[in-house]
Amino acid sequence: MRLTKMRRWKMATKNVKRLRIALLAGTASLLATTSLWAKDVKVAYIPCGQVNDGSWSEAGYDGVKAAKDALAKSGTNVTIDYSESLSPSQAEVAARDYATKGYQTVILHCGTYADAAYNAGKDFPNTNFLIVVAPKSVKNVWTYIPAMQDISFVAGYLASKMSKSGAVGVVASFNFSNITWQAEGFRLGARYGNPKIKTFSNYINSFDDAGKAKEAAQAEIDSGADVIYSATDQASRGIYAAAETNGNLAIASYSDQSKLAPKTVLASALANIPLLVENMVTGSVSGTLVADKVYSVGMAGGIGDLAMNPDLAKTVPPDVAKEVQALMVSIKSGEIKVPALSDPGQSEKYDLAALKAK
Repeated sequence: MRLTKMRRWKMATKNVKRLRIALLAGTASLLATTSLWAKDVKVAYIPCGQVNDGSWSEAGYDGVKAAKDALAKSGTNVTIDYSESLSPSQAEVAARDYATKGYQTVILHCGTYADAAYNAGKDFPNTNFLIVVAPKSVKNVWTYIPAMQDISFVAGYLASKMSKSGAVGVVASFNFSNITWQAEGFRLGARYGNPKIKTFSNYINSFDDAGKAKEAAQAEIDSGADVIYSATDQASRGIYAAAETNGNLAIASYSDQSKLAPKTVLASALANIPLLVENMVTGSVSGTLVADKVYSVGMAGGIGDLAMNPDLAKTVPPDVAKEVQALMVSIKSGEIKVPALSDPGQSEKYDLAALKAK
């Protein structure tokens, strides 16, 4: 039977309405899914050590918790889980497991986990992976780097001014990237404060072996060092023990550790790791991280500060305290550029005049 124009028009109108309803329903479903994803997010944290180590791993965990609080203000509920003290291969297994379970962001807060992040990132493109101190950011894997050579340079300068023996030392965990930058930054800062000073460094290949750290610190003390800088995690307790036994000073890193050895820890070189991690996690969850960007942040970006031990601050001569503050201002302003030196001993040959920005 032939349809009249009016009936064909009515049927077409009904079909258009049905299509509109279907599209609106689909859009509503998509919006509901997106809204659900935005309001309920799972984040996993995989550090080198334990989340209560009072140092590197705990600082990163504090940043993750701060991100959770910040995101809650915008209506996003974040669930946090973590896996502690894993080997690089175990870290990759854990990262993949979290991704399989639908975690939106996985943070690998250890310089030895770079391959784990890149490998997992390739197989789980819908998960964001954040890796500390890695060479590059690719697709869904972003690297963040605390440029701690800035504040360790300041710590070295202070150490050189407080040294009575004319020698200082640093005990570090591993000889790789960011940790070596710290160790060499400290030694370079000590030279900047006293070009004739002797500097030592030892790498114990551990984050938490206090026994090894104590032996390394004692060896430097036996060589004449009377101020020891710690560029490690839980192992730092061994450094403080050696310094205290010999009546020497120590300078901590990552977080304020003066309470661990109030008669020994002169100051703590704060990395402000919590702020950096917080910014990375909030950026990941909110989708504001820039593709392929490496987030390397130093004192000019708010990463790096010096916390004096209130019990020992009075032992620092007033003129030295003023010099330290002036040095920090010069680094923040860019007047002094602290290099990232990757080879142990490189600081001994570095031209001090090259530190001044041209």
